[in-house]
Amino acid sequence: MTTSDAEASRVVQALAFAGPDDPTDPSTFPPEVTARQHRRINQFLTHDAPGSWVAESADGVIGVALALRRDDLWGLSLLAVRPDCQAKGVGQQLLAATLTYATDVQRSVILSTSDPKAMACYARAGFDLYPQVAARGPVRRLATQSPRVRPGSPADVEFADEVDRVVRGARRGPGQLVLAETWSMFVVDDSGGRGYAYVRDNGEVEAVAATDDETATALLWRCLSYAADRGVDASVEHANAGQQWAVRVMVEAGLSLRPSGPVFWRGGTPPPSYLPSGPWL
Repeated sequence: MTTSDAEASRVVQALAFAGPDDPTDPSTFPPEVTARQHRRINQFLTHDAPGSWVAESADGVIGVALALRRDDLWGLSLLAVRPDCQAKGVGQQLLAATLTYATDVQRSVILSTSDPKAMACYARAGFDLYPQVAARGPVRRLATQSPRVRPGSPADVEFADEVDRVVRGARRGPGQLVLAETWSMFVVDDSGGRGYAYVRDNGEVEAVAATDDETATALLWRCLSYAADRGVDASVEHANAGQQWAVRVMVEAGLSLRPSGPVFWRGGTPPPSYLPSGPWL
């Protein structure tokens, strides 16, 4: 991928992941959404160029893949193929290209959709599948908010990277600053544990990372409270069988559970007190 591919890559991503209620023309997306998509792509071109790839045909870019590498962790942030070009091996070629960036890493992770083709592609690449659930809906019940939780800010990025080294064995690095500058952040740092969380303005929990389940639970409840205060539905993604603390919070809050796309790991297993970010893992 080069900088000249950024707009075409954004369009492919939008078309590949469009839902039934999404605009059919990516050029009509709200300016803030378009800017956020471009910022993500430019972050990868700046910090992870060897993991940033496109697939082309005679009519231009038809697929895009973005992978990052932090410490000894490789992660696939995005793999998208234009709908009319799917099931033709393009995704498999893109995955193979990004995996050249994973040479000598100890662990690798992919957050998958529930698309059968994608799941088969990752399994064939030697990744182990871990089922996940998600939840969405109005917050019907709230726990008493823990006084341990305080608002965070970009000044807490270094702290968050320290938490990530403990929790997942690798920092987020540049992605951490993007999260802190884009979404609301909450932090716990006391003798009981350390952790942080991000929540979007639309009520979607972007990430949770903590040194223990109790701290992660307090942070997740604070994110759900944020959604309730804004009068929007809450959304939580990427909870697997090792994260029962998150499942309990989602159920107690009255959110509706549903099956979700799995997470794939190679050379490791999902960290327990951790809900990953889709773009930044």
